[in-house]
Amino acid sequence: MTVQKTLVAIGLLTTLLIAALFLRVEKLHAAEHGPAGGSGIVEGTDVNVTARIAARIAAVDVHEGDTVKEGQLVVELDCAQPQAALDAARSRLAVAEAALTAARASATSAARSASAGLENVGAARSQLAALRAQEAQARMDMERAEENFRAGAATRAAYDDARSRHDTLAAQIEAQESAMGARKAQAGALDSSGAAARAQVLVAQGNADTARAEVAQVEANVRECKLYAPRDAIVVTRNFQPGEAVQPGMAILSLTDLALARVYFYLPNEELAAAAPGKKVTVVADAYPGRRFSGTIARVSPRAEFTPRNVQTRQDRERLVYAVEVRIQNRDLKLRSGMPVEVSIDGTWE
Repeated sequence: MTVQKTLVAIGLLTTLLIAALFLRVEKLHAAEHGPAGGSGIVEGTDVNVTARIAARIAAVDVHEGDTVKEGQLVVELDCAQPQAALDAARSRLAVAEAALTAARASATSAARSASAGLENVGAARSQLAALRAQEAQARMDMERAEENFRAGAATRAAYDDARSRHDTLAAQIEAQESAMGARKAQAGALDSSGAAARAQVLVAQGNADTARAEVAQVEANVRECKLYAPRDAIVVTRNFQPGEAVQPGMAILSLTDLALARVYFYLPNEELAAAAPGKKVTVVADAYPGRRFSGTIARVSPRAEFTPRNVQTRQDRERLVYAVEVRIQNRDLKLRSGMPVEVSIDGTWE
């Protein structure tokens, strides 16, 4: 009786082993001849809300797990110091712009004075030319009157009168030459004054530009006191809390955008022909049995690599494979980061 029980137990065990082996072979056969594809992990687009200035956090308006919209205010920093700096910079800009306005007015006045000085020199030059022409004529008249006087054809009074006119014009020419020299000196001084005024304008313009740039920089700092979500996403972590101080470059919030999920899986060389950018795939997640997600192949790696050890494939791990990127429209956010999925390329059953 004991022998019969033993034989029955052995037979039962043998049957179970054969059934398990059969199921294993069937599973391997199905995997071998199933659609091309592989397994992967769902990934989103990770973004950070980062401080660009050193400040203390005044408020964090969202919590972990919240869904945020692009442009939504999520973090407020204490802006008392940047705002004070902005007020001071704007005051300096107002002073610089007033100085620039005054310098331009002075330069305009100096330019007008220099122009008037040049006009005075030109008028004096014209007057001097006219006097010289008159003096030349008077000299000729005087010489003719002297000849006539010596020849007895004119009186002494006529000669003296001609000579007096000549001497008067000669004196006027000398005075006009002196006046023109003074006007030239004045015009030169006015021109120098105009050059100095123009230089002052350049200095004032530089000061105003510097002050304007300072205002723009401080305004940018003030704008950084309110941080907005860069895209539609889910808040993954709050790395800092209100009251804490942050430095430039510190990530206050970590966000993940899962609206367009990504999955990377690996294809062996013999299945590579099934993959091409734009081809449709079916994605199945363990978390949603019976539900199928549609995706599209976005990229097939042009270079082969050894299968990563954390990726399951249908054959041994030591062969060369190609990375394939799949993108899945995930507007209902069912697929989450880190979720394992199976990917099958549509239309590749044997």
